[in-house]
Parts: sequence; C-alpha cells; structure tokens
Amino acid sequence: MKLKIFSMLFIMGAEIVAQTISIDVDLNQKYQTIDNFSASDCWWAHKIGNWSIANKDSIADLLFSPTKGIGLSAWRFNLGGGIDVSISDSWRTVTTFEVSPGNYDWTRNEGGQWFLKAAKERGVNQFIAFVNSPPKSMTLNGHTYCTDGLGSTNLKDGYYNQFSKYLVDILKHFRDSVGVNFDYVSPVNEPQWEWNGSGQEGNRASNDDIKKMVDSLYAELNNQNVSTKIIIPESGELPGWYTTASSISSKYGKTYGNYLNSLFNDASITTKAAKIFAGHSYWSDLLSSEVVQARQSLYSYMEQYLSLGYKYWATEYCILEGTSGQGGSGRDLTMTTALDIARIIHFDLAITNASAWQWWLAVSKYDYKDGLIFTNYGVTGTSQSIIPSKTLWALGNYSRYIRPGSQRIGCSGANDKYGLMASAYLDSAGTKVILVFVNVGNNERELEFSFSGLDSSQEIKYLTPYITSNKLEDNLKAYDPVSVDSIYKIPSKSVVTLVCKLDGSAITGVNKREEIPKSFQLNQNYPNPFNPSTTILFTIPNVKTTRRAVFATLKVYDTLGCEVTTLVNEEKLPGDYKVEFNANGMPSGIYFYQLSAGNFISTKKMIVLK
Repeated sequence: MKLKIFSMLFIMGAEIVAQTISIDVDLNQKYQTIDNFSASDCWWAHKIGNWSIANKDSIADLLFSPTKGIGLSAWRFNLGGGIDVSISDSWRTVTTFEVSPGNYDWTRNEGGQWFLKAAKERGVNQFIAFVNSPPKSMTLNGHTYCTDGLGSTNLKDGYYNQFSKYLVDILKHFRDSVGVNFDYVSPVNEPQWEWNGSGQEGNRASNDDIKKMVDSLYAELNNQNVSTKIIIPESGELPGWYTTASSISSKYGKTYGNYLNSLFNDASITTKAAKIFAGHSYWSDLLSSEVVQARQSLYSYMEQYLSLGYKYWATEYCILEGTSGQGGSGRDLTMTTALDIARIIHFDLAITNASAWQWWLAVSKYDYKDGLIFTNYGVTGTSQSIIPSKTLWALGNYSRYIRPGSQRIGCSGANDKYGLMASAYLDSAGTKVILVFVNVGNNERELEFSFSGLDSSQEIKYLTPYITSNKLEDNLKAYDPVSVDSIYKIPSKSVVTLVCKLDGSAITGVNKREEIPKSFQLNQNYPNPFNPSTTILFTIPNVKTTRRAVFATLKVYDTLGCEVTTLVNEEKLPGDYKVEFNANGMPSGIYFYQLSAGNFISTKKMIVLK
C-alpha cells in the first residue's frame, strides 16, 4: 500500500514540482526494543520540592503525564552525597539520607521524594538511582567533589562495603516503605573525568575502582535480598567506550575508559552487572564530524555485544558542544535547540540502537541549553515560574508515543542530518506503527509511504499527526487523522509523530489522548505513610460513551469499618480528580479509603504515621 502526498513549490515565478521522498516501512525488519525515555531530578528537585502543590503538580504533569505532558517512562533519582557548603551553587549539591553509619533520616530530600512519588502516581514504573559522589563521610577529602592528591578515587580506602550497604539500605527502604522499587542503581557517573573543583558533586573512579564497587555492591544486594540491578559505567562520552582516557590514566597510574574491553570482557563484572551499557552522549554533536561518525564508530565496537543480548542506554545528554562548536550557553526555548536535540535522539536510536534515551536536567534555572523546563526561581527572586521549552515537546514526540516494549522497525528514505530524518516503531501490543520525523530543513517535505510486512488482517488507512513546530500552539498538537488519499505536508523546522493503527481505523478524539483511562480508577494515595496530609487521585470515565455524570462518594474508614470522614459526596462528570486529605487530630494507624461510583467500588489502605 502506498500513500502519496504531493505539494508544489514556486521559485522565481517558475512552477516546480517538489521531489517526493519515499518512506519505506518494513515491519519484518526488527531492531532494538525500547525500554524507556527519561530525565533526572539532579539537583533541582530538592529546591522546587518547596513549591506549592499546584505548581509541583504542573511540573510533574509536564514530565510524566501521557495526557498533559510528554509521558516520560522512567525517572533518574540522584542519591546525594550531603549538602557541601563549599559548593557555591546550592542547586549543585543535595542532602544525603545518612545521619551516621547505618542510621538514616528518611524525611530528608523531601522535594526529590515528592517528584519520585509523583512520577509513580502518573504511571512511571521504571526507576534508576544514581550517584555522583559517595557521602562526604566516606570521601577522602570530606567533600562531594574531588581534589588533587587524592589518588584514583575519592572514596576512602576500605569503604567499599560501607558505601554498598549505604546504597542498598536506601534501595530497600524505598522498596519496602515508599513503594518505589528501583530497577537499577548506578554507583559511578562519568568516572573518567577528574572532578577536581567545587562546581558540583562528582567523583572519579578508575576501572579497578569500578570493579571493586561492583563486587561489593553485588554482594550487598544479595545479602539484603534486593533485586535492583547494577548499571555501569555512565561513560561521559562516546569514545570512552573503546579508548583509554590517557591523561588521567597516566596521572593516577590506573586505567580509565576503554570500558568495553576493560569491564565487559571481564567475567567477574559481566556476571554481576546488568547487560546494559549505560553512557552519555556529550561531546558528540558536531555536524561536520561527530553526529553520525561518532555513533557509527561506537556501534562498530558495540555490535558484537548487542548480538549477545546486551543493550545500549544513552543515559544523559544536553548541549555542551553544539552543532558547530558554539557551546551550550544561552537559554533557548525555540525549535532551534529542540531540533538539534531531536537529531541527537534520532541518531542515538537509529545508529547506536539505543534502547533508552535519557535527558540531563528536567528543570533548569540556568541561562544554558540544559533544561526541558526552565524557571527563574532562585535567580530573579522567588517566583515559582514554569517555562516549558520546545525541547520538552520535541522529546515528547518520542517519549509520549514510543512506549516501553515498542520495537524499532525498518524505515528507509530519510536519514539526512541536514534535512529530514525518520524512524519507525511497532508498539508492544502490535496494534500501531509510530513514525517520528525530524525536519531540520527550511522547506516542508513531501512524502510517499510504503508498508511491508503486514499480515492479512492488517492494513493502514490513516495517519494521525502530532506536531511540534515554531507555531506557538504546536506542542505535540494533535491534528485530525489523514486519509491515505489526503494531501499532507511535513512542516519545515518541525518534529512530527505519525501514529497508524494496524486495523485500518483512525484514531478518534485526537485532541484527547488515547491512553486516557476508559474505566474507573482509584489510585494509591501519596505520600504514604503520611503526616499530616496526603493526596488521593481517582478517575471517572465516560459512562456508556456518553458525558453523563455519576454520583460518587469517597470515604475514609478505620480498621473497625467505622466511617471517619467523607471527602466526596456529589455527582462527578468524567475526568481526573484530586482530593487532599488532612489527618490532623487522627491517631497513627492504618485507615482505608473507598470510592463508590455507579457500580464501581474500590478500597485502598493508607497509613498515618506521626
């Protein structure tokens, strides 16, 4: 089946038919399975965690909601090393839960915990705990950054087991008491850099240091029966996978870098760490020599491992270098930066076969191209400003539609780093094809589609576009489905996701997300345990495809079944609802809250802990 879309260009008064680009999608050609798209809470969350609930909800919705925002499917949670007052920027240091060896204050980092729980409440179910530095109490210089003269790492000699116990204690607490299970823990971050200087948390680690950490951490995870897997090494650059960092290696007499050969050819590591290469895409964005070439080089080294079941995760990126070496300075909310980032995402997925793609700062206060959302809070007074960028929405062209379990499939015809790029994915249920186009060119592009690999029960009749462009309103804006016989144009300077249903039908209600629940839901309250207040979310769906209201009650009961209070007692139209419950005056203990709406009844447990 072919969908041909034509347009006309008029140049200097002469009528010229624009060349049609053939996009060939092959469902039989399978590549990597997508695990997640993500970003980090480092280190902004502990600051913004002090904001109003309404403003925090707005940020959480933009990041995690698949209906109101970009639907990130994983979250990176920084395990801080402790407030270090010698770091002048308080947004680059965060408290640790450790009070003394083996003792913790779980009320600390309230902001980071709030966003962690907010992610879970909005459907995120993959969590990564990562470390920039061991706690100050375990470092040689008493800081969460390095200095000269320390040796190969800042972790004290003989402290590997204590550091491992600290990490696993935290993972176990969040699993058992908060209900957040960390799938992965990353004990080192960009370990081939020296991290000398008080700009932010950071710790170098030689390959031998990393092996000691993995050995100790693996033993402690087993000792405490925690199933979290270890990912390493969060390389700071692509060449670090296959080249040695010669300067730091020479300085400290230990090997740094060349991680594929030094770590993943070592059986003592491969049996203890996850089969995931976790690394960053920094310093790889020069259009003339790196965007494609650096990824082709990396893939040539990784290919043999990927064929053995390993995965590559691009676990951190923002613009540091720039397309022409201009650097990342200067906050940019426009499509200029959004397109540069979308191009990096495209080639990380299409060349290196990345199974995950993760951004650096989800929220930034800086005059730098490092945020998805920006704020002036802490810079120009105390305004709780929320400033989404086009970069946020461009990432959403991937993250909102390419959900975990989707698989990249064959897509040829557009792979021009100066023009149009395209990739295609089959969703985990095998019911939809998702195509993502990045058009960095100044002209709209005309397309011709062909689909192969469809079975006899499958056909594609409609494409539903979701567009991010220079237009103010084009922030993943949903447009009406396009028939195979309709005229359609990929706009210039845009990122466009086309969703195609394989049953031949069109996506309806495009101004509302397909993933909006079509059934009643009562969510687990958060936080839980709580003191004194908590939030309860519930959903009233369309009833029998009408917009009728239903009578709903939300009540709280004690363990004897006696009613404590009524929170809702009225008719509710279809929609998502949030109720704040304050337990002031109530004793500690277990309570139950119950939603009754129509024929739906659901009860959940909550704990007041004072």
